[in-house]
Amino acid sequence: MEYKILVTCKNTSLVADFIRNSDTIFNAISTSDYLPDVVGHFKFFKPDAFICFLGDDIERTISMLNGLKRGNAYNGAAIFIVAEPDIADIIEENNRFIANVIVRRPVTQDNLTLKITRYLEEIEEAKKKLQEIEEARKAKREENEKIAAKSKEEIAAKAKEMVAEGKEEAALSAKKAAGDEKKHILVVDDDRNVLKMLKSALSDKYDVTTVANGIVVGKFLESKSVDLIILDYEMPIETGADVFRKIKNNPKTSHIPVCFLTGVSEREKILEIMSLKPHGYLLKPIEIDLLMSTIRDLTS
Repeated sequence: MEYKILVTCKNTSLVADFIRNSDTIFNAISTSDYLPDVVGHFKFFKPDAFICFLGDDIERTISMLNGLKRGNAYNGAAIFIVAEPDIADIIEENNRFIANVIVRRPVTQDNLTLKITRYLEEIEEAKKKLQEIEEARKAKREENEKIAAKSKEEIAAKAKEMVAEGKEEAALSAKKAAGDEKKHILVVDDDRNVLKMLKSALSDKYDVTTVANGIVVGKFLESKSVDLIILDYEMPIETGADVFRKIKNNPKTSHIPVCFLTGVSEREKILEIMSLKPHGYLLKPIEIDLLMSTIRDLTS
């Protein structure tokens, strides 16, 4: 597979050397460290990785990368920073999530190329595994839907008979068993626009409660029962992983299925989510049809 690589560096000869020597492995082009230039290249080139050869302009580079990540053009590409050890240590200590990989100089062209290739291959492998999991869930979901549809028809027919016989209370119980009562979903995300959108999209079919951070989840679940928790990963104070562990370590809530809904693309974060073995894992931007089918699967 040929990966698209975007490169920036003050030293234009270094960039030219990198691109020339990577030509048979990467489709590589250069950009400046000026945010509008970087955004434009991300929008039209859509790189798999962004390589920043960093000098002493740490603050400018970090500001540019933060601006890039906040914008719509950023496609989740892996970010590599190549820097002298003292500068790399500063970035690693104070800006943990600004880059996926920090490479310390001196590093040869071959070793840097190998680091980039291996990282991207591992990400591809992780994505394939997630896709396989989702395909298996989809097949299971379709099977469950067929079984549920048949069961619902049988229960509905029985309820109709009960109504005809004047047994309204028993008929109501049969309707609840058939799934006519709304399921309760708790959505946890620090992005209020996401909460508003999900509330609007799901409220016709589900009873939806939204909260903007993970801290209140435990308190909420002490007094309310829910059928599913949709959980963001990147949140302030407590991450989605922290909230997930608390839910699963509490005997009163450990049975509740949890589906992560997140936009993370960093390898370490993906592997952490997978290690938790959640009931579902969906990526942002949100595909409503896929979300609805996953909810049906996890609440049936």
